[in-house]
Amino acid sequence: MSASAQQSVLSVKANEEMLGIIDSATLKLRNKLYATPDAGDLNFYGFNPGDVPIYTDSAYAYRLHMLESEIPMDYNEFVRPYIDLYTVKRRKLTSKMLSLSSYYFPIFEEILDREGMPQELKYLAVIESALNPNAVSRVGAAGMWQFMRATGRMYGLSYSNAYDERRDVMKATEAAIKYLRNSYRIYGDWLLVIASYNCGPGNVNKAIKRAGNVKNFWAIQKYLPAETRGYVPAFIAAAYAMSYASEHNIYPATDLVVENHTDTVYIDNRYNLRTLATLLNMDAEQIRLMNPALKQGVIPFYQGKIPVTLPYSKAMLLTSMLATPEFKPVTDYMLAERNQSPEYIIHKVKRGESLSSIARKYGIDARDIKSWNKLSGNKLASGKQLKIQKRG
Repeated sequence: MSASAQQSVLSVKANEEMLGIIDSATLKLRNKLYATPDAGDLNFYGFNPGDVPIYTDSAYAYRLHMLESEIPMDYNEFVRPYIDLYTVKRRKLTSKMLSLSSYYFPIFEEILDREGMPQELKYLAVIESALNPNAVSRVGAAGMWQFMRATGRMYGLSYSNAYDERRDVMKATEAAIKYLRNSYRIYGDWLLVIASYNCGPGNVNKAIKRAGNVKNFWAIQKYLPAETRGYVPAFIAAAYAMSYASEHNIYPATDLVVENHTDTVYIDNRYNLRTLATLLNMDAEQIRLMNPALKQGVIPFYQGKIPVTLPYSKAMLLTSMLATPEFKPVTDYMLAERNQSPEYIIHKVKRGESLSSIARKYGIDARDIKSWNKLSGNKLASGKQLKIQKRG
């Protein structure tokens, strides 16, 4: 590390101490606003560990009615199996999503409120990706809101091998809400809007026509693609499960480290995740997890400044450093680090694996694997060794 880099790193401790004092009141307030209660606080009913409560149909219907949503939360024989899925069969997943929701839902709610949209639309991200910004479907849809590349571009989400805005939580949420708002202008019915998010307006329009031009999801359900027939019931069930988890003895997972108090700082391509981690005395992996759009841990030269999400105190620290006239980026160190040969790990192809499944495993693009290994086709022989570039 160069002398200038060492000097910048040494100054971090003094700056952190000062900012810790300045921001303590702010952090205390944010903790009160977005507190994460534990299972003991939420176990209002005195359940024993392992209890799996099951209720009557009338109880489910009443609770859904009590949500008082602008979106019709109908209860019927199609919704019940999905409630069982979230509250009985996949309780661990629901617990994990409850923990993640403490970070992601405030982001969704702020944008939905600003746009005058129903708050319950946030549950679409539950059934789309289980609140995973790195989710990639078998057909290539990516991010928490599962945009295909073409649709993402239509709504302003850029894509490259290094930077994928479909994985950017804020930008993808903005794009999803624009899509939903435009769809509502067409249908004027939220359940049809939700159906169109899954199968596209073309399929919804065909179903409406086959049902005698009736604009009602339950009336057109049997004419929709098989996946979409269950999509709306799954949405209603997700809204129920996330709203009434305590009634089913399900609580936020405690083994997930969720950073609830964050902010963004605009930085340019002089930085990568390792240099940021060094400057801020952080783990580069933590920064990567908070910025899933940065697929390779670097900011592309063509991208200009982009928002990077950091823990609140670290964002304030970096902002203060960048605003200090005498602070200069340690360019020599950063460029030297960037010009190092990339590090690779070796993945041995197992029987039944494909390029897409391996790409999903490592959270990368299948085209990158082909490029790193000079593959001309998509077929992989069992036992073949593939180079996978390590992230920053």
